[in-house]
Order: sequence, then C-alpha cells, then structure tokens
Amino acid sequence: MKTVSLCCVVLCMLFLCAACRKPSTTASANAGRQSKPSDVSSGTAAASDEQSCKVFVQKFYDWYWNQFADEADKPSFDMHRLHSYHEVVRIDPPVLSQELIRLIKRDEKLSEEAQGIANLDFDPFLNSQDSEGKYLVSSVMAVNGQCEVRIEQGHLVAELKKSGSAWVFTNFHYSFYSDDGKTKQASETDLIQILGQ
Repeated sequence: MKTVSLCCVVLCMLFLCAACRKPSTTASANAGRQSKPSDVSSGTAAASDEQSCKVFVQKFYDWYWNQFADEADKPSFDMHRLHSYHEVVRIDPPVLSQELIRLIKRDEKLSEEAQGIANLDFDPFLNSQDSEGKYLVSSVMAVNGQCEVRIEQGHLVAELKKSGSAWVFTNFHYSFYSDDGKTKQASETDLIQILGQ
C-alpha cells in the first residue's frame, strides 16, 4: 500500500512540474516562423539544378575528351578516335541549343565553300587546337533554368539552359593565355560572337 501511495505522489509531482514548465524560447520563437514551402522548394530546386548541370557537363567532357586525355599525346595514338565538334552537332537528342547548331552548321558550309577554315580554327568545346589534361568542372552556378559552368583547364565558361528536364549548351566564353597560364594573349570572346562574324 505504501508503495502504491509513493508511486502516486511521484507521478503527481512529475505532472505538476511538467505543467509549470515554461515553453522554451527557441520553440516559442520558431512557432510562428515555419519555413514556407516555396522557400524550401526553390532552394532545393537551385541545388538540384546545379548538381544536374554539373553532372551533365562533366559527363559530356568525359565522353568528348577526358577518356582520351591520358594517351592522346602518345605517338601511337590514333587521332581518328577523338570526337569532333562536327559530331556533337549531330547528337540526338541535342546537347547544343538550336542557335549553336545552326551557327556551327553554317560555319561548316562556309568552310566547304572556301575549301579551308571559315571562323572556327580551334575546338570550341576545348578552347584549344592541341588539348592536354582533363577537363573538370571547377564551379557551377544555376538560376532559373540557366547554368554557368567554369572549366579551368580550357580557360572557358560554358553557358547552358534547361530544355525540358535536360540541359543544352547555349554558348562558350573563352580566355586566351600564353603557356604560363597567366599572361593573356588575346581579348576574351565567345562562340556565338566568333560564329556570327
């Protein structure tokens, strides 16, 4: 009987203590400040866009050049194994915007007519005539379905836009440096400007 009475007293004291306890300041401060679904989803969407854009660009460079980077400078390497920007124009589904496809095809036609070089005298995706090293995404910024990706190896920045659930390249911005990688040899330009001449 004493044990039952003692248990009742302890339970009553615990109940009273809990009832008298003030709500924590953190809980009361946060009670009226719940995250808006739009805030959470927009932040998540931006992070998701950045990640998907980064993956898309890195996969493109891994296929286009990186798989050959370690052996391309060897005398025994068959240069015909390399992909060309002419090939990229014909990929289906496209990885380039319709404007870039149109401009590159126009440049190809001008080259055929001139039986030489029209505007492109370098690889527009590598910013080089003789590439070395692997092309790795160094930074990504995505906002409202637009994405900007920096690739240090080629001193280039790729612009992309969302096309459905996928990405397409819309332009490439170039910086031209000497062999030391610090001295600029020419003014910065971009692929649309070059092809539009």
